[in-house]
Amino acid sequence: MQLIRTTLRIKENLKEALEKRALEEKKTLQDLFNAAIEKFIHEEAEKKAKRIIFRTHDLGEKLDNLRRKDYYSDL
Repeated sequence: MQLIRTTLRIKENLKEALEKRALEEKKTLQDLFNAAIEKFIHEEAEKKAKRIIFRTHDLGEKLDNLRRKDYYSDL
């Protein structure tokens, strides 16, 4: 994975909070920014992912005890 340099403008209070958290977690600001951005992208992708819905239907009483001879007469 290649890292690139970029300039980011954030609110001063957010930077101070991030610096405090980085010290507490013994991580860098870069680590926290990358983790936050990855989480955001992953959550957005999940929102866009199509959910498969399996619809069920009531077919009436179960007929588990039926055998072939119940449907077909002897030929």
